[in-house]
Amino acid sequence: MQTKEMGMLIIGIVLSLIGIGFYVFEPAWIASSVGAGGAFIGAGVAMIAIILRSLQIRKKRGVIEDERDYRIAEKASHKALTIIIILEGVLLAGIGVTESNIQAQPVVSLLFAVTMLTYVGFYYWYKRQM
Repeated sequence: MQTKEMGMLIIGIVLSLIGIGFYVFEPAWIASSVGAGGAFIGAGVAMIAIILRSLQIRKKRGVIEDERDYRIAEKASHKALTIIIILEGVLLAGIGVTESNIQAQPVVSLLFAVTMLTYVGFYYWYKRQM
């Protein structure tokens, strides 16, 4: 295991532990310890999973990334960005017209989740197409 991979693995573990700490101790200075803890745990687990997958692929002596993967990622990110911009515009117009008091955290969390799910969906769809 290389130094970069070891560092990212340690960072992933630390992020997960911070998230678990938010769940367990529920600090008063955090508005939503459940949301913050979930975000840290999710980021930590994602980093750990990415490193373990790259180590598994390297162990099999496979190619980790090539030009095809970069092209698929470009197309998927462009399509996800297009959808998110349209969704944000509709959401902003809806909030502006209705003059409603909506808290920012749930809206941003929803947009983040939609962004990630849209990107992953288009990535695998383009991967099958190409």
